[in-house]
This record gives sequence, structure tokens and C-alpha cells, in this order.
Amino acid sequence: MDYLHDSHRSMFAKLLPSAIGAMLSETVASLADTIILSHYLGPDMLSTVSICMPIYMFVNTLSMLIVSGGATLFAQYLGRDDKQEAQRFYTCSIVLMTLSGAVLTAVGLLFTRPIISALGASGEILEPTVQYARVLFAFMIPLSLYQQLMVYVRFDGAPILSLASTIICAVVNLVLDVLFVGPLGWGASGAALATCLAYTVAMLINAIHLLQKNNGLILRRGSLTKARVTRLLKTGVPLSVTQLGMSVGTSLFNIRIMSVGGAMVLDVYGVITQLSVIAMALYEGVAQACQPILAARFGAEDRKRISQTMRYGFMLEIIAMCGAFAAYIFGAGFVADLFSMQEAALRAEAIGAIRIYALSLLFTGINTIIVYYYQVQEKELRATGITLLSGTVLPVLSLYILTAIFRVSGIWWCYLIAQGLTLIISLLLYSRDRHPTVKSNI
Repeated sequence: MDYLHDSHRSMFAKLLPSAIGAMLSETVASLADTIILSHYLGPDMLSTVSICMPIYMFVNTLSMLIVSGGATLFAQYLGRDDKQEAQRFYTCSIVLMTLSGAVLTAVGLLFTRPIISALGASGEILEPTVQYARVLFAFMIPLSLYQQLMVYVRFDGAPILSLASTIICAVVNLVLDVLFVGPLGWGASGAALATCLAYTVAMLINAIHLLQKNNGLILRRGSLTKARVTRLLKTGVPLSVTQLGMSVGTSLFNIRIMSVGGAMVLDVYGVITQLSVIAMALYEGVAQACQPILAARFGAEDRKRISQTMRYGFMLEIIAMCGAFAAYIFGAGFVADLFSMQEAALRAEAIGAIRIYALSLLFTGINTIIVYYYQVQEKELRATGITLLSGTVLPVLSLYILTAIFRVSGIWWCYLIAQGLTLIISLLLYSRDRHPTVKSNI
């Protein structure tokens, strides 16, 4: 894959299936956990998954911090035809993530119960949630390295292998979910184990690329310097804040919803959380396909081709937004049935919530790609500001204001208001900054 000379359409054709497939595989794995748990163990288990979701999000936040910064700089230096420096940032990224995963495993296993209690688990859902979380903490290193290798393998010209790993991950997770939770009866811990083993298999599949002759992902000694770590983390902050904001926001939503509506409403929010992850898989997939193309062309100071890439990215995001909106509006009843919400009041609440949430999907994709546009230019303040407004600040403010006035019905309108206001701000910024500037430290 030639980032400097290939057309943006041909590169999108190669990168987009892998990027969206990778995001959807993670979504399918999480969704399979939720559906199988609710089928075998009842809809109350949706609360277990919802409470543990911030753990997934925190790992994704840390991994995104490291890989988005490292991979962006990797692509920038490929754009400058400096492969050795690109490989040094790759090495720095892998070493940092391995060390971080080891720390997360140790801390998580030592303090599982206090962490889960702080996330809102109590009463009869406490024990199954603790069991689920302990398995997650035990697999922090492979969960983290899976995402690192998946992104770098895609950037290094092997998107088909990256895509294959995501498909296999989803299939393995589904099969093991049914086996562990069904016939073996391992409960919540079995569902978590199925997911973790699936990600481990996918990580090993991506590692096959490291044995190929055309492998450009070479580990180089002496790469872990203070200057590289600082720049890598600084560049990765905007995209990691997306994940961190979702983690913090989900935790605050869980706590507020329990106080306003109780376990039944939290079950419905668990479904909304899963649907939001599916939608974001589409939006992030398009933006992640844009990322290496934009980064390389920014490194090459090719403003014209940056504009071409953004126009094509906007078009793809609009298609994704309209598709997700239509699917959730017309498929709300099917989704409620899928999550075993048979009781009349619960099903009615879920259908109404899904359709209201669907309205926010008409704004989210554009906000996402504008964040990536600023991130590849290392304009951290703009990218981080849009991310925080979209994923944390405005949703949480809307939640507390609307629930204070409308109680439970106010919960489901939060995302629409937050995404709509963010879209106005992000488009105003983008219209002012359509001609990117080149930073001297590239």
C-alpha cells in the first residue's frame, strides 16, 4: 500500500472493510455476551454487562491512547519515507502497552470487589459481576495487545489479515459463549472467559504478519525514549478521550439511572449501550480508515489530497449514519425481543428508548471524523474538546438536567441534545480550519 501515490478511493477500498470489521468484531463479541447471558441467565444479567462495560472501555481508552498516537506518527513518518523512525514509534507503542497490561492485571485482581462496588454493583448482582470482572482483569495483556497489533498490521499493508482476525474473533467468541454458559453452566465468568479467549486467538492471528517477509513492523532497540513517549501520548490523547469519556459517562449514567428508575430502566440502558457501540463501530471504522491516509498526507504536506480524503470520509459517514438510524427506528421491536425483554412494560420502555436514541445517530458520525481530522494534525486541544463535549460533558449535563425535570423519560433524550450541540461546534471549527497547517516537529 503506497500512502503517497495511491488514490484515496483505492486506499479506502483496502482499509475500510478491515477498519469497520475490527470495530464490529468487538461489538459482536460484547453483544453476544449480552444476548447469551440474558437468554440463559435472565435479563437481570444485562446489569452485570452494563456495570462491567466501563472496564472494557478503560482498557480500550488506554490502548487507544497508545496505539492512536503511535500509529498516527508511524503513518506520518511513512509519508516522509522514514521507515526506521516509523518503526521506533511502533516499538515504543508495543512496549508501553505490554507494561500497562501487566499493571492492570495486578491491580484488577487485587481489588476486583472494591472496583466493581464503585462502579455501582450491589445486592444480588454483585457476585456475578465480580466473577465476570475477575476474568477480564486476568486477560488484560492479550486484550490490550490485540488492538495494538490489529491497527499496526492494517497500517503495514495487511488489512485482509487484520479483517480475518476480527471475523475469527467473533466466531470463536460466539461458539465459546454458548458452550461455557449453556452446557457447562459457568455463568457470567464463562461468558467473560469466552470473550477473552477469542481476543487472544485474534491477537495471535495478527502476530502471523510479524513472520512475513514483507513485514515492516520491526522492533528496534532504544526506541523507548522520553521524547517519543511524550509525543506518542500527546498525539493519542484526543482519541483515547473518546473511550475514557464513554467509560466515565457510562458509570455516571449507571449510578443516576439506578437512583431515578431502578434495575428495570438500567436493563434498558444496557441495551442502549450495546446499540451505541454498534453505531460507533461504523463511525469509528470510517474514521480509522481515514486516519493513516490523512496522517501520511499530512506528513507529506499534501493539503489537496487531505481535502479529497475528508470529502470522501464525510460521504461515507453520512451513509453510515442514515443506515444506523433506519435500522434502529424500524428494528426497535426486534432488538427488544433479542434481549429477552418480554414483559410488556419493559418492552415498551425499550422500544421507545431505542427510537429516541436513534435520532442522535444522525449527528455522531460527522463529529467523529472531525475529531480524527484534528488528531492527525496533532491539534490536540480541538480534537479533545470535541471529544469531551460529545462523549461526556454534554451527555452527563443533559442527563442530570432532564432527569431532574422529566425523570425516566428524560434519560433517552440526552444523546440527541449532546450530539446536536457538538455538531454545531465541530462544524464551526472545521469551517474555520479547512486548510491544515504543518507542524515543525514532523
